[in-house]
Amino acid sequence: MNILILDEWLPSMRDSGKAIRSFELLAPLAKKHRITYLAHVDGSAQPDNVRKMEEAGFEVVCVPRRKVYGSIPAILFGTVPALFDRLPISVRRHFSPDYAAAVRKLVTERDFDLVHVEWTHYGVYLPFIDPLPSFICTHNVEFLSWRRFVKATRNPVKKLLGIHEATKLYRFERETYRRADGLSTVSEDDARIVRNEFGIDDVCVIPNGVDITAYDEIPNKPKPNHLVYCGSMDVFVNQDAVTYFIKEIFPLILKRKPDTTFTVIGRHPPSWLLALQNERIRFTGAIADVRLPLKEGAVEIVPLRIAGGSRLKILEAFAAKVPVLSTTIGAEGLAVKHEKNVILADTPSNFAGRCVQLLDGETLRNSLAAEGRKLVDDLYDWSRISPLVEAAWMQSIEKSRNR
Repeated sequence: MNILILDEWLPSMRDSGKAIRSFELLAPLAKKHRITYLAHVDGSAQPDNVRKMEEAGFEVVCVPRRKVYGSIPAILFGTVPALFDRLPISVRRHFSPDYAAAVRKLVTERDFDLVHVEWTHYGVYLPFIDPLPSFICTHNVEFLSWRRFVKATRNPVKKLLGIHEATKLYRFERETYRRADGLSTVSEDDARIVRNEFGIDDVCVIPNGVDITAYDEIPNKPKPNHLVYCGSMDVFVNQDAVTYFIKEIFPLILKRKPDTTFTVIGRHPPSWLLALQNERIRFTGAIADVRLPLKEGAVEIVPLRIAGGSRLKILEAFAAKVPVLSTTIGAEGLAVKHEKNVILADTPSNFAGRCVQLLDGETLRNSLAAEGRKLVDDLYDWSRISPLVEAAWMQSIEKSRNR
């Protein structure tokens, strides 16, 4: 097959959960099919990432873009004129005439079998690819994340703007998903929401995964009473989770275990988060290998309050044999079982209490770690998941032919 993929970053960067997922799912297919990857980046500024993509078998076409900010204030206040646009702010930030022109040029000059949209927001370019078959790979149900943000924030201005964004995203997702010939979600929970909210029955589930063997190359060296969190810190859902933990949960833990430490592993933490660092709290920033600091954790915490989709950070911890304490939303979409392979807690006091229990309970930690590893061994190896994308492409092409 000859496939055109629309995406924001080059996934060979592998510096976020989305990038890791995209590369692991699509790189094996680039060895079997002709895949053109249209990225919204300045390729001349990322020669190593372009080279890695080409070595994996992709043809890379890059369209430079303006800088995009991931913080909530930047999204909501940095593009005030977009409030009056029909498109959601978060979608409008991904649209550019130059990228649209590149899409038009490619689909006009080349004989593609299908256009694969690797990020919901890039569904904004579907009008430029008709009549080619299209497939959208969602990573979250976007409107739901914003509804959860509205519920979590106490700032009345952010709450109003969040409602505005959630409403527009709901309409955008409904229209965009219905326009595509194929659609995937990362979990059955997300698929159920898409079916119920948008009336789209033909949704396939392509779950997240993990490179299990990579985590066996490095030994675990957990530090006593040491907590870790993995996530790209230029993404607002991770910023919210870390802020929530530091301000509302961590003080309760320190009252009972004052020697507890906390490391946030992830790229580009904003200055206002770095200001929270002290002798107990550290941000790594961007690092080449997250396995090393992850395996120093006695417990990985996942205090997410906003995001949808399934959780790559939990699968990585399972593969690394690090026990996980999460909110229910944080583990949503994964085939986990409370108190078997994960501990779930949803209030600050309960989360703090279960965290102390884990730090004091080596037997419980070891049991959770072993069961978590068994779960990823059984269900979440990338090699079992990548073929699902190829099958979804074929189904989308067939559906388009029968329209």
